[in-house]
Amino acid sequence: MYSYKQNSVWSILVLSAGLWTNLALAQFTGTNKIINNGVMRFGDGVELSVNAAGNVKQPFYYSTDFSAWRKLTYSESSPVVNYPLDSKIGVGGDGTNNWNLNGVRINNPTMASQVFDDNAFAIVGGIGSGELKVRGNVTVGTALLELTNTYTIGANKNYVQVMTTIKNIGATTATNIRYWVGTRDDYVGGTDQPTKVRGTLVEGVFQPLTLTTQRASALRITTIDEGILFFTTSTRGNNVHANYAPVENPSTNLDPATAPITSTNDGSYSMFIRINDLAINDTDSFVWYYAAAALDDLDDVISEVFDTSKSTDWDLDGILNIEDDCPYTAGVPALDGCPWSVEVGNNYKTATVSNSVMPANEGYYCQMVTDGFFNVAYHSGANPEPAVGDQLIWNNNYPFPQPLLFDQNGFAYMKLRAYDKIIEVRKSDGLIVALYSCP
Repeated sequence: MYSYKQNSVWSILVLSAGLWTNLALAQFTGTNKIINNGVMRFGDGVELSVNAAGNVKQPFYYSTDFSAWRKLTYSESSPVVNYPLDSKIGVGGDGTNNWNLNGVRINNPTMASQVFDDNAFAIVGGIGSGELKVRGNVTVGTALLELTNTYTIGANKNYVQVMTTIKNIGATTATNIRYWVGTRDDYVGGTDQPTKVRGTLVEGVFQPLTLTTQRASALRITTIDEGILFFTTSTRGNNVHANYAPVENPSTNLDPATAPITSTNDGSYSMFIRINDLAINDTDSFVWYYAAAALDDLDDVISEVFDTSKSTDWDLDGILNIEDDCPYTAGVPALDGCPWSVEVGNNYKTATVSNSVMPANEGYYCQMVTDGFFNVAYHSGANPEPAVGDQLIWNNNYPFPQPLLFDQNGFAYMKLRAYDKIIEVRKSDGLIVALYSCP
């Protein structure tokens, strides 16, 4: 009646996944480039635009009013330092609170084995546009992560869109992962004390927050002449601003829930994203935008960024962001809202008849507790704990329906790590038909 999958089969699947990963890495062919589309550039226009941390160098936009390139971060004169965009990654420690300073945090971690993919990036007459990818490995505490930044900039566009992807390539689950991106010392055009306002985009129009506790998906940084928009479509993104510092971005130490809405000062700013906990080989991504223009044109650029963000499918689930309730999680059409994540067993058994499991006989599955036996799945429902009638809508290793479960008929049984239960799933559509408490 039962079919069993043992660790030997799982080893083959892991090997296959490793071969696929190596193939994907091999597809990164190309070199670092000068990102300069004639309207925005990163770096001085001669140097390559991406640094050792995978971040873009000092941003500029071209002002027709001043007939000059206008810098968007500060420059030190002695010694000469032109500030790039900065990043910070935190891993580990107590992650109960969404924002926290626990675990290990590293500023601008250097990418090991850095590679580039410029296949979709073209330079014609000194003007470059398209998609430039950079990938490398970063170590944060005991966690080993693969970091990828995909920079996409259109010809004559006043903004760049960036997809940041983090993959756990270490030996254990990476928890309490946090990511910040921004600048330690702001500057706009010719002003070292721009006005920064936390807000959101409502149908393409910037709206300031009314309460500090509200989430700021956008940050507008302006002077009397020009401005910047810093924006994410991720439902987990939150922008803050603070004072400046020459080494570390002070705004990354500021809890968004208590951050001021506006200030006019010599300061810093950053976008905070809480990344999903990542089991081995799991990946999480988010998208953000960086735009700059003359103040008279900034609202039009903001509207264009908003429209662009709606007409993409960043999680590659077949649903455009405008129609996707949760575009940066594994959403599917059967889902009404963002899915709950849950760790389920890689080891499973199958049966042709439902409700044929005797919990007292399932010691083999119930005793599994270590990381290597589990991966992240997503389920629908009203609560974090799966219930009968919910659907297991996505499993990072075995999307439903899945031939690796031998066929698409019958039922699969697997351990729920956090709840010490066995879940029974109908293989044809992932419907949860029964739950069994471990003895």
